[in-house]
Amino acid sequence: MKLAIVHKEKCKPTLCGRECKKYCPVEKKEPDSCVVIGLVDAGPSVKKGTGVLSSSGKCVIDENTCVGCAICVKRCPFEAIDIVNLPSVSEKDIVHRYGANGFALYGLPVPKEGSVLGLLGRNGIGKSTAVKILAGTEKLNLGKTEASDEDIKEFFKGNEILRYFEGLSGKKVSYKPQNLSVLSLDVGVMDLLLQRGGEADIKRLAEVLGVSQVLGNRMNKLSGGELQRVAILAASLGESDIYFFDEPLAFLDIGERLRVSDFLKEISKNKTLIVVEHDLLILDYLTDYVNVFFGGQGAFGLVSGVKSSKVGVNAYLDGFLKEENMRIRDKALKFDFTRNAMMSGHKIATWPDFSLKFDTGFELDVKGGVIHENHVIGILGKNGTGKTTFVKALAGELETSLGKLDLKLDISYKKQYLFSEDETMVRDICFKEKISKRLKSTFNLGVLEGKKLKNLSGGELQRFEVARCLARDADVYLIDEPSAYLDVEERISVAKAIKDIMVERGKTAFVVDHDLLVISYLADSIINFGGVGGVRGEAGKVVLFEEGVSELLRSLDVTLRKDKESGRPRINKRGSVLDREQKETGKWAVF
Repeated sequence: MKLAIVHKEKCKPTLCGRECKKYCPVEKKEPDSCVVIGLVDAGPSVKKGTGVLSSSGKCVIDENTCVGCAICVKRCPFEAIDIVNLPSVSEKDIVHRYGANGFALYGLPVPKEGSVLGLLGRNGIGKSTAVKILAGTEKLNLGKTEASDEDIKEFFKGNEILRYFEGLSGKKVSYKPQNLSVLSLDVGVMDLLLQRGGEADIKRLAEVLGVSQVLGNRMNKLSGGELQRVAILAASLGESDIYFFDEPLAFLDIGERLRVSDFLKEISKNKTLIVVEHDLLILDYLTDYVNVFFGGQGAFGLVSGVKSSKVGVNAYLDGFLKEENMRIRDKALKFDFTRNAMMSGHKIATWPDFSLKFDTGFELDVKGGVIHENHVIGILGKNGTGKTTFVKALAGELETSLGKLDLKLDISYKKQYLFSEDETMVRDICFKEKISKRLKSTFNLGVLEGKKLKNLSGGELQRFEVARCLARDADVYLIDEPSAYLDVEERISVAKAIKDIMVERGKTAFVVDHDLLVISYLADSIINFGGVGGVRGEAGKVVLFEEGVSELLRSLDVTLRKDKESGRPRINKRGSVLDREQKETGKWAVF
């Protein structure tokens, strides 16, 4: 099958020479038979003479007459077109499509009662679409303008998913969305939650999730982590039969992620629970099964058969789905952990013991440390214990008990929260700040160059700002939460880039992140932060990686081991044989 994808937000017929139509070989033989500008069809493809005038005036490509030459892809100045050949599927296999030349989804995961199903894959590949369809908030169309119930029954005849859809109307469904901005309202937390359940249940679940202290607050005054846990609480109220949680771990620290995971596993008993998540370490810990999503970002998505969590995650990292006989990536994602000793590089600076106090009452005490070349220091700890404050102090942005610190080094700082109203084009910033071709390739910035900074999505802005930080000539790189908004592959790519650049340039990086897999990939040593969130923070000394991770895991009462097949870290199930053995020998982390 041939798919012609037109990214409507990129297509600008009034600003280009209509190269897609001008250079199309089919159009040269018979005008308006393949590329039509100003006409759209209600169905999945355009047929000559069936179009209607479009107010958007965007390009539409007839997939029936397109020969797949991809000349339009190369000629389009705004990179708005993708031509995809799919030999393994046909048009009749489409489960859902967003209009003519829109994103197409092939297949759906099949939820299982009494278990947690994880959906694993890149951003823009159909996971959230599948969740909406399974939750009943979006009706599948089978690639047509509209699909009747009879069409759907015939399409899924003999498939287990048909029984799921037939029973969906009689079941109560709860859905925690990916985007939480719709919940950031000027209303009381308790007032909002009371619309979902009783006060006794709210207080009980708030205690379990650690958000009792915010029940008297307003929703728009909550931090990202607090808002996430309140959203999870809201979705968990009442006796639902099916639960959907779309990226429930964003903005949470490691301890909170484990707490939420244990909570979700508890409510999944005798229920059906589906989770979309990019933190591989926690996804593996939380789920019983996974479906792997693969395909072309923003173009099409395919769904693998159901796999056990370990097998599914390893197959995804390897890039080859054995049962489907499908290669989904050219190269495997490897976890070859190489650590540089703390004293391996030349000493370039030190920071002294210092403290900070804020009007809010928060206090942070920091122990002194040494900075060596060719080294990456991972910073771990609870939310609200001062990790970002510490990084800002090293950057000389905050007044400490010793005044503003001056390490006498050139520092490049990537902030935690990214927000921009800048009208500047990404292309112009790349040229002005001399971002190299290698960095642009590593962080896939080529597709962003035609966009303004203010129009970048969260993940796009994250990739751009990390690349921007690494492009600067500095002695020390301070990088705060580089994995936020990124999918699995982007996280590993970013971690590898940071590690490689520090080694090649002989530089130093401090990296704050809550994804322990990312920290495991790049860190040589660790600083752990303890204390009480929002009240008091304590920064420990710089310690060896294994020692630092073991200290953190001991405080969380979990153990970690290295997977024999992929080399990735895996959390042991609590109370398992491996968990008990490692605790008895004092080896909380085995790499």
